[in-house]
Amino acid sequence: MKKGNWVVLFLVIVFISFNSMACGNTASTDNSKAAKANSPWFTEGRSLEKNDDFESTEYYLENSVTGRHIYSVETKPTGIADGEKVPVVIYTHGQSGYATNFYAIYSRLAKEKIAAFSFECCGGNKSGAKSEGSKLFPAHYTSRMTDLETVLAKVKTLDYVDTDRIFLFGESYGGVTSSFVAASHNEIAGLILLSTGINEQMMAREEDDETYIPENDSDEPFEKIKGYTGDVILFNGEQDFAYEGGKNQIDAYNKRSEGSAVFYSLPNSGHSYSELDDAGKEFVITTMIDFIGER
Repeated sequence: MKKGNWVVLFLVIVFISFNSMACGNTASTDNSKAAKANSPWFTEGRSLEKNDDFESTEYYLENSVTGRHIYSVETKPTGIADGEKVPVVIYTHGQSGYATNFYAIYSRLAKEKIAAFSFECCGGNKSGAKSEGSKLFPAHYTSRMTDLETVLAKVKTLDYVDTDRIFLFGESYGGVTSSFVAASHNEIAGLILLSTGINEQMMAREEDDETYIPENDSDEPFEKIKGYTGDVILFNGEQDFAYEGGKNQIDAYNKRSEGSAVFYSLPNSGHSYSELDDAGKEFVITTMIDFIGER
């Protein structure tokens, strides 16, 4: 091949290579944008369910303390008029749980125009987790407190929520989380606890637990929870391992100068809502409705 032809061939190869690189960069950029748009941490609400009683919306909240993303479900009762404000219950699940754990309860409360906001604690599940941080299971309650604080701040921005009627509901480990958070939030209208009670098992942590946040803990937990001056109700099944801890917690609340505290013992029942018999489940729901309605 003549020298001139070699030069032409070289230039053609360079041109083709340059264009291939350019196209590749464009595709890479486009793919990057698409990946960002389809990020699992969606912050704009997506409709989850809609029926005659409520509409549920799912989205993620970012925990500014831990940097993790919290899967959340907002349940708004239907028929709320413009400018109308309704009470809301924030649900915190136990050691391993999901944002939909208390569907049977909040679907009933929606009929009474009581809103709900539930979430999955970061690190709260071994498998099938929707919140970020599943590898950190079981996640110490001190870090879960920051998840609940994040959710509480969000709930206060919802235009249909009566911010004077925000209630915390915690089951088992979530009850410990809710009790500690309430201690620094006396604007909370009421604290509802189920199958919980401060004891060594609830307070335990691993030696090198990376989800432990010391500043959220206390060497005197019964004294710390007394910082909450609102009203408290607590339900425990008679076969619940946390039964005595629950009674001790209520005793501590009753030593406050402000706020009432009532302990409900549920026969034929164990630990958690799922282990209550039908009568116990109905009692919990109707008592909650009355408790919220009176405040």
